[in-house]
Amino acid sequence: MGITIKDVSKAFGTFQAVKNVNLDIPTGDFVALLGPSGSGKTTLLRLIAGLEGLDSGGIYFDDVDYTYKTIKERNVGFVFQNYALFKHMTIFDNIAFGLKVRPRKTRPSKNEIAEKVNELLKLVQLDHLANRYPSQLSGGQRQRIALARALAVEPEVLLLDEPFGALDAKVRQELRHWLREIHQKLNITTIFVTHDQEEALEMADTVVVMNNGEIEQIGSPEEVYQKPESAFVYSFLGRVNEFREPERVGESEIISYIRPHEIVLRKISQGNSIISEVSHIHVIGSTVRIELRRHDTGDLFEAEMSIEQYQNMSPVKKGDILHAEFKNIVVFNSENKITHLANSGIRNSLKSKLI
Repeated sequence: MGITIKDVSKAFGTFQAVKNVNLDIPTGDFVALLGPSGSGKTTLLRLIAGLEGLDSGGIYFDDVDYTYKTIKERNVGFVFQNYALFKHMTIFDNIAFGLKVRPRKTRPSKNEIAEKVNELLKLVQLDHLANRYPSQLSGGQRQRIALARALAVEPEVLLLDEPFGALDAKVRQELRHWLREIHQKLNITTIFVTHDQEEALEMADTVVVMNNGEIEQIGSPEEVYQKPESAFVYSFLGRVNEFREPERVGESEIISYIRPHEIVLRKISQGNSIISEVSHIHVIGSTVRIELRRHDTGDLFEAEMSIEQYQNMSPVKKGDILHAEFKNIVVFNSENKITHLANSGIRNSLKSKLI
């Protein structure tokens, strides 16, 4: 089912949570609503589900106006961060709940419900836990059951509100791959909310970056990361060094950005480079992050390289002097337009920080 959101706005008192949002989601798309806390992503998800009423605009499912339809009429599956499982019910009964409470005319028979539940338990690879209770499951298992319960009613749209936020890193990683596989098998239009950039870039077909209730950019994971349309998108997606002019030009401040992996470090100067002192070395598996302090300004910045590149430079230790070459600086002007300054040196007057 395709979803169209037209000029949708929602306020809570004086706080404008969503501002004139327009978004088209094709049938079968896997969409991530990505942004910091307070950006409007969860409110937008709840408006699509019918859990909140909008102030203006319209929401359409397959070009049919669903703006004022009830949650039941929308036929969406909703998965919450806190699972929202019924503690007093077995896993089997939790999954079967949505089918059992259907009106008598559309309610499946007991045998049909049992067949559907067992099919879903196999799909989420937890068929051996049918008779247990939620308290007897791990967080990752409970989240799988919550998804199976949402899928039991055969929704045309699946909505997930930070589904992995309460889980540890390893379980989150496993469930990302698993959910992606489930989506490919079922091809349900899926929208999930997250503030985790890596999660959005890894899982989604389409990333919708939100900030202050508005959409900053829509695109594939590669597009929003490689071709950001605003300073916010550039700085929000991944690690980045930020450089600021101390003086203002007219009414706006010049801000430049460069990602740590775009900084080349050498022991010997080659052309236009910045003399810097190593202040910290952090090895994270196959990646090495080196924090440096510029000799000219005293400001810190970060470079990133593979473990192989780092080993080829060895030995490098805290206090060593290295020459940093900035390969691809990005500057946003007063109109928030982007300019790439490839192979440029940073002017000495720029102030830097890692964000």
